[in-house]
Amino acid sequence: MPKLISQKNFSNLIAVEKTTSSTNQSVLHEFSKNSFRSVKYQIQITRGSFYQTTEFLIVHDGTNTFNTEYGTIKSLENLCVFDSDISNNLVRILITPTSSDSTEFKVTGTALQI
Repeated sequence: MPKLISQKNFSNLIAVEKTTSSTNQSVLHEFSKNSFRSVKYQIQITRGSFYQTTEFLIVHDGTNTFNTEYGTIKSLENLCVFDSDISNNLVRILITPTSSDSTEFKVTGTALQI
């Protein structure tokens, strides 16, 4: 039987917006490694009239992260490079934009508890 979503388990739903104007790596989202084992992100990126959407999965073993990017569609070139790590007990999705032009990220995701 499917489990119904209630207000008490909305902590696993993710909604993030971020704008960058640098090619420096930064954190797009982070979560406690003690609360969630894996996260699935859907990411929309906009830079001027260029667009990209991708899905990104992260799972961790408490020490290391493992990730994959898939389902990427882009209007021209890659707008960003993705990675993940663990820092101070937080699992982080890391972004490195490919341009210093203003780049907007819109993210939704679902995290699964340990």
